[in-house]
Amino acid sequence: MPGKRDRGATTKAEEAFTAIRRQIERGQLPGGAKLTLQSLSDDMQMSLTPIREALRMLQAHGLVEYRPHHGHVVTRYSIPRAEEIYLLRQTLEPLATRLAAQRASAQELEEIRGLHEEFRAAAEKEGGEQGVVVDLNALWHRAVYEAAHSAFLDEFIDRLWTGVPYQAIWFIHRRHRSVLDHLAVTEALLAREADAAGGAMLTHIERGKKATIEHLRAIGAPDT
Repeated sequence: MPGKRDRGATTKAEEAFTAIRRQIERGQLPGGAKLTLQSLSDDMQMSLTPIREALRMLQAHGLVEYRPHHGHVVTRYSIPRAEEIYLLRQTLEPLATRLAAQRASAQELEEIRGLHEEFRAAAEKEGGEQGVVVDLNALWHRAVYEAAHSAFLDEFIDRLWTGVPYQAIWFIHRRHRSVLDHLAVTEALLAREADAAGGAMLTHIERGKKATIEHLRAIGAPDT
């Protein structure tokens, strides 16, 4: 999932995968953008081998597709795909949030609270780097879902987040609303009010779905 913290040594291929994925999530590599081995190798100062493996990983996650005679391109997303993914997110992420309210350690709750404060400060800073806001948003979500202590949920949610990458281009315009949504979830978690926390997360995701669908329609994403 976007925003995962570094938990140990990573390979060059994993580093390249993370770097390219982050550019896609931030909207720096939009749908349809062509990815060439040589340009990525030059930009990241890596050999072609880890870049090639990173592209295979990105393809497996649905972020990149290979077109014969054209090469690798960033995947474009249809409206029906986004609607289906958000339907699943609306089920799994509130569930993980409810479990987090019950299972999180005091240290995990403090991390969630601290990440919310970092996110709030970055979102309210005029002229701040929007990529930082997007990254902190993902880190906060990640901390909440990891606190559920369910490996299966963690894996499923991670795949859903890559299903429709979280693009800074439309998230940044609703960051102030997201601050309030995050606050509602965080306060419910700190109070260990499972139903309130899950309900607040559901509301947050429903707002995200609406903004995502509106954005996809605005850029002419396919409706079939």
